[in-house]
Amino acid sequence: MAASPPPAPYRLQCVVHRESASGIIIHDEQILAPSENAAVADAKARFAQLLAGRSGSAALRDRAGRVVWSRRQNTPSGSATPEPEG
Repeated sequence: MAASPPPAPYRLQCVVHRESASGIIIHDEQILAPSENAAVADAKARFAQLLAGRSGSAALRDRAGRVVWSRRQNTPSGSATPEPEG
């Protein structure tokens, strides 16, 4: 039985806007996944967790630095429900 290849590294980079003096949080982490689809699924879940109802943007990059997924989410003022964008 052949061994499966090791998971490929992806980089999730997020900018999360917050209502404070500093204004933003910049987050960068590695995601190890066996496929691009699995990495995108993990990135979507992590992005939702990092935002926690705030606005922000994210990009998931492959080993070569190409963007394989991106997302921007705006939260209107005074609303607890985020409005997702493309």
